[in-house]
Amino acid sequence: MASSSDIFPGLAPGIDLLGTLRPYVRHCGDPRRPAWKMEMRKLLDYLLVFIAEGRGEFVIGGTRYQAEPRDLFWIPPDTPHRMEGYAPSMVCPYVHFDLLYRPEKSHWDFSIPEGMLEFGELQPLLHPPLEAPALTALRGRIRAHNNERVGELIREICREAARAHPYAQLRMSGLMLEIVAEMLRGQSGATGETGNAHLPLLEETADYLRQHCAEDVSVESAAELAGLSPSRFRELFRRHFGRAPREYLRQARIMRAKQLMVGSDLTLSQIAGRVGFGTVHSFSRAFKETEGIAPSEYRRCGGEVYTRVEGRTTPYSR
Repeated sequence: MASSSDIFPGLAPGIDLLGTLRPYVRHCGDPRRPAWKMEMRKLLDYLLVFIAEGRGEFVIGGTRYQAEPRDLFWIPPDTPHRMEGYAPSMVCPYVHFDLLYRPEKSHWDFSIPEGMLEFGELQPLLHPPLEAPALTALRGRIRAHNNERVGELIREICREAARAHPYAQLRMSGLMLEIVAEMLRGQSGATGETGNAHLPLLEETADYLRQHCAEDVSVESAAELAGLSPSRFRELFRRHFGRAPREYLRQARIMRAKQLMVGSDLTLSQIAGRVGFGTVHSFSRAFKETEGIAPSEYRRCGGEVYTRVEGRTTPYSR
């Protein structure tokens, strides 16, 4: 007898969340921090932090964690937590967000100070509890094969917020849905057709491509890093990431360029050189093919900034 999932293919894991989740991004940032500390507090919304560089210590709901590169920390509302980053510095992209957008209550914009453990008159702004076991299970330190992908999505939210182009909030909401999907996949061990054995190596190789995207990285050297033949590496990489290694490398270069365009005053020629393109013309052509607009257009501010973005000191207009 056919199951309901055979008759109705849409009844896949997580489909029930489509009727629940309406993410709203409130505050984000991707700065480099010197040694820092945030004493115990509770939040009205969710906080997601990715450790890109450096080390520290997080205490979430009474559990102490050593924070290391590639770790993710998911802090639900009304959860006591303390955070510290060790010297010399830490890079930890983060995003404050609601999973349920409430037009009458979601548009508050202030920072919760350390030491706040009682909300008092702010209690009505507290994010309501979710009746979704898969999401309520997310808490504390998350270690999964796709943490780097989640970290890059957080950084993309930061870039989108800083650009403030039309419909930025709508796109950031979509990126948050993608983040939730990636985290649930990571927690469930979902692998598609790739197989568990090669996932860690593929993720490490993808991280290598991102970190060395400005260099002339060959598919052969990446395959050697993964311990696979070039043909097998291409096949598994495409299955897992949905694109060939060369395409992934070009996307990594574009991502790095977008970060420099938003957060620096470098010229387009300087940025092209820093991310591995031979000329500004080849960079512009690749950027337009990937993003659908020219780099100069991407750099222009689209309007008023509605989402707070930490770490930006240069003017928005260019």
